Amino acid sequence: MAISVDNVYTKVLSILNKESRGFLTPGEFNKIGSQVQLDLLDKAFYDYNRAIVRQSAGRGGQGYADIPRKIQDKIDPFYATSSISLTSGVGTLPTFYNIINVSADSRLTDVERIEKSKLSFLLSSPLTAPSTTFPIYYITGSTITVNPSSLSTIQMDYVSVPADPVWANTIDSTTGALTFDSANAVDFTLHPSEEVELVLGVLKYAGVVIKDPSVIQMATQEDNIKTQLEN
Repeated sequence: MAISVDNVYTKVLSILNKESRGFLTPGEFNKIGSQVQLDLLDKAFYDYNRAIVRQSAGRGGQGYADIPRKIQDKIDPFYATSSISLTSGVGTLPTFYNIINVSADSRLTDVERIEKSKLSFLLSSPLTAPSTTFPIYYITGSTITVNPSSLSTIQMDYVSVPADPVWANTIDSTTGALTFDSANAVDFTLHPSEEVELVLGVLKYAGVVIKDPSVIQMATQEDNIKTQLEN
């Protein structure tokens, strides 16, 4: 699932040009779009947490009223799985946004995450020392360290960082007009239901770029109305 980068850019330009508020270049749009996509992904986690709390309090529903499932559908497009090879227990992490689960032994054994500062405490006693049955891991920068170091491969399920959207274009050598280049474009990875919030988010940042506070106010008002309806 994805949202057409051309559809979003066309809508944004249409709104900005309606009252001659300014023009957003493709380069500016690509940078803003990347930021808004990350904002919406981050927001989905907080929304999911609130929805789960409401459901646990008996304020949830089923079917079309199952809000946690709806929000989960927004996060699922970023779900990814990687097999990580280890050398002396150390491997290189993929680019991730949030780790869901780490396992070993063909997914038969879960690997528990710990804080690196607790490793010496765990190793101090045979009762708490990690083993192939109860392995542990910690993260340092872009590397993952697994104990015991005899493990050679682990599997990681995670939420990936979305690819940056790109509104690619060609320029007419005679008129200078921009033409959308679909072959080299990169769409938004977001769920289609996020398109309204995506357009509003781009408009907020666009208001800063073109120095028009009224664009920010308009987009913020529309976003607040949408939030109120959802709650």
